[in-house]
Amino acid sequence: MIHAEAQTSTILYKTKAANTDRIKKIDQSSFVSNYDMWDTYADLEASTKEISLDGEDKTVEITTFTKDGMENPDQFLSTNKNFKKSAMVIERLLAGNIFGDRQKRFRNFKLPDPYDKDVKYLYRLDTLWVYKVPELYGKAVAGASWCTRNGDLLAVAYGVYGFTNHEHRKLGCVCVWSIKNPVNPERRYVYTAPVTAVRFSKKSPQLLAIGLYDGRVEIRDITLEEGPPIAKSDRKTSPGFEPVMQIEWVDTTDDKEVILAAMLDGTIMKYTMITGVHLLGQIQMTLDRVEGVVEGLAIAKKKTFLEADRHPQALCLKMHPSRKEAYFVGTDEGCLHRCSIYFSHQHTGVMQAHQGGIYAIEYSPWSPKIFLTCGADWKLRIWVENIFEPILELSHHQEPFQCAMWSPIHSTILATCTRNSVQLWDLRRKNMKPASEHSFDSTSTLTIIKFSNCGRSIIVGDSAGKVHVCALEDMPFPPHFQYDELEAALNRILEANENLHKQFQELGYLGY
Repeated sequence: MIHAEAQTSTILYKTKAANTDRIKKIDQSSFVSNYDMWDTYADLEASTKEISLDGEDKTVEITTFTKDGMENPDQFLSTNKNFKKSAMVIERLLAGNIFGDRQKRFRNFKLPDPYDKDVKYLYRLDTLWVYKVPELYGKAVAGASWCTRNGDLLAVAYGVYGFTNHEHRKLGCVCVWSIKNPVNPERRYVYTAPVTAVRFSKKSPQLLAIGLYDGRVEIRDITLEEGPPIAKSDRKTSPGFEPVMQIEWVDTTDDKEVILAAMLDGTIMKYTMITGVHLLGQIQMTLDRVEGVVEGLAIAKKKTFLEADRHPQALCLKMHPSRKEAYFVGTDEGCLHRCSIYFSHQHTGVMQAHQGGIYAIEYSPWSPKIFLTCGADWKLRIWVENIFEPILELSHHQEPFQCAMWSPIHSTILATCTRNSVQLWDLRRKNMKPASEHSFDSTSTLTIIKFSNCGRSIIVGDSAGKVHVCALEDMPFPPHFQYDELEAALNRILEANENLHKQFQELGYLGY
């Protein structure tokens, strides 16, 4: 203990008074009978509307009385920017009272202890909340994209998924959700056509590219609460008119970004931002039907030729993680086309990956040469570049995989979704069946699945317009050497196939 003394200056206080006028008070009474109140409300115009409280199940009626010549208060408040901002803050505060603990879980405020004695690996999904808009009930979740700089923001495309009747192809919407307000979206953009694809820019994370069912592509700045898009395609300057299946931002040599869009008619469009409000669109690639025998799976192609069916449908698009100019396109005939933005109107290679349509292409975050594909033939296949045979095949209950993704923090964990359930796979433990399976209390078809930026949460969209935000609980701890763990798991799986195992080892190091 050390004892020390210190001197401080004396603080001087000053008292100051002020004189004000005396407040005058008066009492006044009035009498109002029931007849007076009846006559007063009878002269007012009454309007009643219903507001949904909990999706499509519970509603409450609100009656508003207005007088002739008075401004509608709802219309005034709906256009008042200060009221909108105040309402947003109040909604966030109220949401914090209800979802506070779950918001902390999404933000990973409390991580599992690796030295805990009761650690269990159950690969469990815990639903935190559900993003849903009552007005969009029945609009399928066709796409979603996390903001690259702010992991709290999620853009969701509401439109059509699969075969939908004509009545549900009239309207679409894009909602930008924040975990600070799981009840109402922060931004909402309504369109006259279903929205089929969304993607945030990497270099300018406030820019959101939107693809529509009628072939239009728009770019919006989500920092602007209202107003038109900052750029959009036009039929006069862009030949695209088929549904946009997927959108990707591509870096160019002059440190700018262009947009690649995969159309349903097999066309790959490239859009460039120019001076003004229009996107300059040009055809980058037109896919053709594959005939004969190609690399990959040994599937014989029919030689019948139909003029109206000479172009396959482009179902998915994926940029190469290390080669900025290369991209892959998956089609409805199960072929994987390797293309380059430097070679227009021709592909650099083609491979037969599935017997049906390819729904997703995803590269491993730990290797630029290992990727997966899933399709309508009930298979998920893992491929290695320069090996035209899948090194691993996964299947589950003879159901097509609608979507699949690699975990960004576990090199051996995959997430897939079928029509009715979500599966988590761990390649280093078992590959014959998933490590866990989770289903939701709904009859809707699951459409998409995506990991959060941190990798400890996951979102699942369905055909009813709901986005389930789930936390990954009881998961294995991430290994220190991610690629080494992935390579060891694949080597263990390939031990039963000597020829394929030898080809895999001859490629050497496949990481970054």
